[in-house]
Amino acid sequence: MSKPSRARRDLGRWLIGLYAAFVVEHAYGAARYGTPIRLVGLLPLGLLLVLALALLARHARTGSRLALSAGAIVVAVAFVGLAGLVEGGFNHALKLAFHAVGMPDDRLRHVFGGLNFVVPDDVVFEGVGTATLGLAGAVAWHLAQLLRSARLPDSNASVRRAGVAVLVAAGALLGAYVTEPLGHAGLVTLAILGTALGVTLMVVSGVVGQTGCASRIFHLNGMHIPFK
Repeated sequence: MSKPSRARRDLGRWLIGLYAAFVVEHAYGAARYGTPIRLVGLLPLGLLLVLALALLARHARTGSRLALSAGAIVVAVAFVGLAGLVEGGFNHALKLAFHAVGMPDDRLRHVFGGLNFVVPDDVVFEGVGTATLGLAGAVAWHLAQLLRSARLPDSNASVRRAGVAVLVAAGALLGAYVTEPLGHAGLVTLAILGTALGVTLMVVSGVVGQTGCASRIFHLNGMHIPFK
């Protein structure tokens, strides 16, 4: 089995594992805290999992660099960014760290507030939630291995410029979160997702390898980044 094939196979397995942990956490949390709204995100993330696996399979069959690039963006934003950094990192690991150093519960609610916020009081819920951060790290590593194995000379400077622009926007959002009274969880969520997207675009700019692919991934003329 070739190195790219192994990287695709391993990435797919870790993606499925991450999604399984995400499902367990949200289903358990919905039952434990009587909050069925936690189940709302399972179907969209499941559809994104199917999309990511389909794009990776297309790349395996055809060698399509566009499929690889689009798949990398889906994986980075939805799974590394949202399921890993936002859910596992911000909503669980960071919350547990602040709780451990003695932050009062009302302050925790202010910083991490939202419809689904709960004070850390259940080892299973918080443990599985935090585990998604580690699983996302494995997904990111295997995605990097796959992209590295397919790397070609850069021919899409426009994608790289888009990545820089998204990173700058993400940094501005993170700055707003830090300088304003902590509690605007939506800002840090957008900052994390923007960072994941920006980094992936910069990496993808060295993978696509075909002039014109950039415009098929992102229409940069009049591009609007929906940070609201």
